[in-house]
Amino acid sequence: MSEEIFVRFARKPYRLDEVIAAARDTNDPGRRVNIIETKVLSAEEYDAFTNSLLQDHAWLAGKGGYLNLKCQVIEVTAPDRQTLYVDPSGSAYGRYVGVRVSEPTCRYPDVRVYLLDRKANRMSIIKQAHRAAMKEGVPKEEIKAFVAEASSGDREQLIAACERWFFCI
Repeated sequence: MSEEIFVRFARKPYRLDEVIAAARDTNDPGRRVNIIETKVLSAEEYDAFTNSLLQDHAWLAGKGGYLNLKCQVIEVTAPDRQTLYVDPSGSAYGRYVGVRVSEPTCRYPDVRVYLLDRKANRMSIIKQAHRAAMKEGVPKEEIKAFVAEASSGDREQLIAACERWFFCI
């Protein structure tokens, strides 16, 4: 099994409510992950697991982490419970626990461009997007296409181009 989805994670959560709170953080687009395994629990086992996510579990040991730049997760399900995605990153506890979120509509959601300072000049925004895209491994031809599109119009067109190509905050 290797289904690819988007998950918003909480880092080292102790309880399920921390995971749910992290899932509501709309400033986080989520991460593209691969489901490598599904663990089916009873409702009682799931409740025990989610009441102490930092407890070790043999079925998590040595799993998770990154392979080919993709996060590897274990899908955790139980009847009438929220499906969780766990990346123990080689440990035996829920180091990163999250829930599925919708895929962002931009072209490269893993590239984050910070537009909080909307008064920044156009070139600084383009340079920031360029650096972020290079860091995330976006092909050079794609970066050139973005730069051409972002440079071709006014400031509003630049912001729109950034939002079409990358996850903007």
